Amino acid sequence: MGPAGSVPSLWGLREADAFLLVVDGVPWGGAFNPATASVDLAGVEKIEVLRGAAPVMFGATSFVGVIHVIHYAAGKAPTTIAVTGGMHGSAGASLTASLPSVGDYGQSLTLDLEKHGFAEDRTEFRRAHALYRGETHVGAARFHVDGDVSILPQDPSGNYVLLDGTQLHPELGVDANFNPAGAKLNQKRYHLVVGLDGKSALGDWATTLAFTRTTDDILRGFLRGNAFLEPPDAGVGDAFQADGFTQQRSFTDIYFDAHVTTALTSAINLTYGIDHLHGEGREDAINFGYCVDQNGIEQACDGAHHSDEIVHSTDKRDFSGAYAQADIKATPSLDVLLGIRLNRTRETAYGLAIDNTGPDPVVAFDGSDGRTTTRVSGLAGVSWHAWTEGRNGLTLYADWRNSFKPLAIDFGPEAEVEVLKPETANSYEIGLKTQLWDGRLDLDASVFQMDFKNGLTYAPDGAGGFARANAGESRFKGFEVETTYELLSNLRVSAHYANHDARFKSYTLADGTDVSGKHLEMSPTQTSGIGLLFGSPTGTTASVVATYVGERYLDKANDVRVGGYVTLDAAVGCKLGRYGVRLSGYNLTDRRDATSLSDLHGSVTVTGTEGYYRMPGRTAFLLVKFDF
Repeated sequence: MGPAGSVPSLWGLREADAFLLVVDGVPWGGAFNPATASVDLAGVEKIEVLRGAAPVMFGATSFVGVIHVIHYAAGKAPTTIAVTGGMHGSAGASLTASLPSVGDYGQSLTLDLEKHGFAEDRTEFRRAHALYRGETHVGAARFHVDGDVSILPQDPSGNYVLLDGTQLHPELGVDANFNPAGAKLNQKRYHLVVGLDGKSALGDWATTLAFTRTTDDILRGFLRGNAFLEPPDAGVGDAFQADGFTQQRSFTDIYFDAHVTTALTSAINLTYGIDHLHGEGREDAINFGYCVDQNGIEQACDGAHHSDEIVHSTDKRDFSGAYAQADIKATPSLDVLLGIRLNRTRETAYGLAIDNTGPDPVVAFDGSDGRTTTRVSGLAGVSWHAWTEGRNGLTLYADWRNSFKPLAIDFGPEAEVEVLKPETANSYEIGLKTQLWDGRLDLDASVFQMDFKNGLTYAPDGAGGFARANAGESRFKGFEVETTYELLSNLRVSAHYANHDARFKSYTLADGTDVSGKHLEMSPTQTSGIGLLFGSPTGTTASVVATYVGERYLDKANDVRVGGYVTLDAAVGCKLGRYGVRLSGYNLTDRRDATSLSDLHGSVTVTGTEGYYRMPGRTAFLLVKFDF
């Protein structure tokens, strides 16, 4: 997704489509993958994180959690202007303002211009973002509108650690960029939301309609796993060290939701409604090979940038659902949550690939596929407020959640059109929340287990090879603890620890190797962190946070295990009247470990190889803000 994007990990699962990203009540990324790169944090009031599936309210789009980004309401945003500058040529300016009201029509505007550089050669992103929010009353109802425009040119990272079979190649320069010259991942995104909500005899009701149009202009490349082995064309058949592609992508997303929340009795609140999520995607790509040296400098060579393969594909998805969720206060201390959803998904796909490596173009693939699925999902949960004494207390909770979603479509430069069965997941969680020592200690601890079925795997194709299949199973289980302790009135320490056991229960690699029982790649067993956080009433703030990511396997066969690492972040700030100043530093230990799989897993043409992005290097930023 480029240097502006990120893939969070929840419950030990780090896949771009496993979680649901929501911005102001609308799925951000629509029916396909979360659009994390286009989320701008200027004008954001708060961010809420729900761990675990959300199988009722937002449908078949979340397995491990929901991240909800919430901007200040129209007319409620504090009016501020901020400028920032930092390492690697980074700079930016933002304005958040509540505009003058027109009658009872409240409105606000956020503008943000940003340039963010990185240690890696030729890697940065620029952002131009505008968000307008308005609301007014129409009779007894409230009408609101959001308009969001994001222009996001990115010079993508092409900095790798390579794995060829079981041989790791960390000798490549930590700041080298192996993309072809002129690499880009340029996105334009236009988003419009209108809504109407109010009160009626049935209860509180709300309707939302959102339309999003996204276009991508892409030129990227990926090192082959044996790029610099001797001889240079070992096992490949040409002298290219990398595979590249140009691509044009476009997406259209439409989201509609209408629901009512009513009090059936003094102890039972019921929310029920319908929603629909429509997504259409299209991509046109040209694949080519090119030459590059070990410092990331592209070299001239015969046949480079020849249009070896021409690809076109489309995909259309529709997620429809009717849902109901009841919040039942069985006793003053016992709360029960029950939810059910009837889902209907329809997906159709088409792909065309033309082989242009010979004397004449040849159609290598031309096909289509489709699938319709109707299925029920739901949840059941209970929380018991077991004890209260002043500011102290103890709450116990447990839940079960069942969810499903179609397999991810990444719209890479290939004609993938096979529509497999949706993945399904059952998850169980038990936990407690407590406050002790007059509320100075806050602790949340939970254990969980999540079982996946219908995952992607490979099965014999009847012709001596292996093809994609719906037989993969995996299990995620573990426990998580997070706590905050107030050392002094203005100083607190926060800490967290997670132990995750993520394994394949049934999985076969594309070469037929059975890796059932192995750990999922890139999923550390242990993660933890500790931080000291200071904030005084006068506006002086300071923090230092250390985060540990434990050992993990780089490959599905668990042949390559790498050690853990620690990163350090720190910040200090003060307020002088209406002015605020903050200095922030990230990854101060300058760790450059392999942290995520590359988009094409090393190469589109060479099997048995993997490529991994390194963690971005040390950065620091100075921000100055003025509050009107």
